[in-house]
Amino acid sequence: MKKKYLAILTTALILACGLLAGCGAGEPPLTADDYLLDAETCETSRGIALGATPDAFLGAYEDCTCFTSVDGGDYQPLPEDEIPFDQNIRTLIPTFFVDGEPIDPASFCRENDIEEAALIDYLTSADYLNTHTAEYRYLTFTWEGGVVTDIQSAYMNYNEDGAN
Repeated sequence: MKKKYLAILTTALILACGLLAGCGAGEPPLTADDYLLDAETCETSRGIALGATPDAFLGAYEDCTCFTSVDGGDYQPLPEDEIPFDQNIRTLIPTFFVDGEPIDPASFCRENDIEEAALIDYLTSADYLNTHTAEYRYLTFTWEGGVVTDIQSAYMNYNEDGAN
């Protein structure tokens, strides 16, 4: 169980660095409702379900930073016109939440006067978690042959699972 949380925490750190590099001004973070996934239909709250096409996906998540893993490699932010939807890939859409509200990592780091690389350590420190709640939510889409074949929604509550 601890290995699972360590893997999630490591992925969060890598993605945090990517989020900080990939966030543009005016990009609204997703809300907690955007991470809802209907268990019966496997459809996201933005209307993406199994069999969805790249056009539908990009239309639903055009305002989000999307990370892509090709053939099981590392997730990296790619411009939407460079995502190889016709290959076997996974796309990931993450958001950090503090006290129930989504945050823009770059703004959060500026406002709290912390280095971008220290975001995860800051959010998971016992001192911070004594007075705040911190969560990491993400949607993962598996693509094969140009369509969505699997969707997963997950989260990590740092107050319960990931405190240093």
